[in-house]
Amino acid sequence: MYCAKVKTRIHKVIRLLRSEQADALLVWNSEGSGQPATRWLSGFLGTASVALILLPPPRLRHPSLERRGGRHHLSCFLITDGRYTAQAKKEAKGFTVLISSAKKPTLKILAEIIAENKVGRILFDGSVTAYGVVEEVKQILEKTTPVAESPLTKGALRRDVGGGLSQPPKAAPFGKGKTTPGLADSATPFSKGDTPLSSIELISRKHILQELRVVKEKEEIQLLKESAEIACRAFARLIPELHVGMSEKEIAKRLEDLMTEEGAEGIAFPTIVASGKNGALPHARPTDKKIKSGELVTIDFGARYKGYVSDMTRTLAVGKISSRLRKMYEAVRVAQELGCQKAKAGMTGAEIDAVCREYLTKKGYGKYFTHSTGHGIGMEVHELPHVSPNPTPSNSPLERGRGRENALPAGAVITCEPGVYIPNVGGVRIEDALVLTKRGNVNLTEGVTKELIVV
Repeated sequence: MYCAKVKTRIHKVIRLLRSEQADALLVWNSEGSGQPATRWLSGFLGTASVALILLPPPRLRHPSLERRGGRHHLSCFLITDGRYTAQAKKEAKGFTVLISSAKKPTLKILAEIIAENKVGRILFDGSVTAYGVVEEVKQILEKTTPVAESPLTKGALRRDVGGGLSQPPKAAPFGKGKTTPGLADSATPFSKGDTPLSSIELISRKHILQELRVVKEKEEIQLLKESAEIACRAFARLIPELHVGMSEKEIAKRLEDLMTEEGAEGIAFPTIVASGKNGALPHARPTDKKIKSGELVTIDFGARYKGYVSDMTRTLAVGKISSRLRKMYEAVRVAQELGCQKAKAGMTGAEIDAVCREYLTKKGYGKYFTHSTGHGIGMEVHELPHVSPNPTPSNSPLERGRGRENALPAGAVITCEPGVYIPNVGGVRIEDALVLTKRGNVNLTEGVTKELIVV
């Protein structure tokens, strides 16, 4: 099953490369970076790796394979370290897995792949690839020359997209004449048409890895649904336990424990619990403050399940609240409900934002709505597309038509979360996650009522 997913996702990468006139996509997953693109593209769950996906000749039936010597061979490479030798070969089906070592470090292997395949332009996501990494890649390329075949693949088995194994092609004969210094045992003299690796272009495009994931597959939507259901069940269990005197930290910890009990792998993000005046801070951190009667309490939380996250917010009342707070709550509830009713594929993010913002402005709360109406969710809590009033120019061909100012596609998953935050008074936010369809949307977090809950 996962091999089929790999094929579909590699097709998206190939379309991206062709639109950018690039030869390869570089995905650098540094230790602890948390970027999920490597997992999405290959299935590999390790914490450190480098993926390189090459653009194949147009004649090939499938873009993730190269035809050499009458056989199909991979144009997808995954470099990782010895901790993940067995794991990478098991999980990264469809990729040639290469293991780095002290003698053969990651950058050297990467340079050999680039040299062997005569790559000219390399595309990378500038929003998640560290500047230092790009500089290191440039430096190693400047020391490398084109090669006939790199030692890294010599005699090694490659695993193709279908799961089968095939031997790599035999090395082409070395050219005559003096060799140009480069990588040990892999440098060859320049021949006609060869280009020094120092002239290779490294092309930065922001958010392209998220753009590839904007339209969710059926399996992804199901995982997002299950993640949301975990969060909803946990919240339903939390409500009867809430009482005056509990601290914000205690509430957050209990909710996170309940999500784990309901099947979450972990939390999607640090839970927000903001009571009383703290509610005026949209991203308040839980404190030792104890909740009191007459206050509103905003709880923003989410679960992580099989790599996918949920994100929802509810605001509760502790005992009887003032008419001012109730009026504020009702304005946000109606604005949020209008956004959920109107949101559908084909609308722009700005149009959805306007539905909520205009209503709150009409009710006199416009200046207290201080953030965007929503954002995309998936493997990350904040993904494309944006649901915002302010369009941002796109520099990626794939992002055009799906950005803030452009129509949102069916299959995108967004949040709808208007809020009102009044200093020294408090705040209200209500949030749901919506799967956009051509006719409307599917609300993943409707399992918890948005009528005011009083505890």
